[in-house]
Amino acid sequence: MRLDARFLMVFGLILLFLGIALPFLMVIKVLASSFFLIFFSSGSSTLGLALSMVGLAHWSRESKRK
Repeated sequence: MRLDARFLMVFGLILLFLGIALPFLMVIKVLASSFFLIFFSSGSSTLGLALSMVGLAHWSRESKRK
């Protein structure tokens, strides 16, 4: 199954925003910080960056072929 480049970029962007919003909510004490939440927020930020970069690479490759 091949994923669309736009889907990868949008999903990566959502994960990046989640990786920004969760630590912010923990700092202003809306969410209680736990090991799992800290690990999840840093993991979502890293995964979002990786997926966005892969989506951008697929998109640039497809646009060069056309």
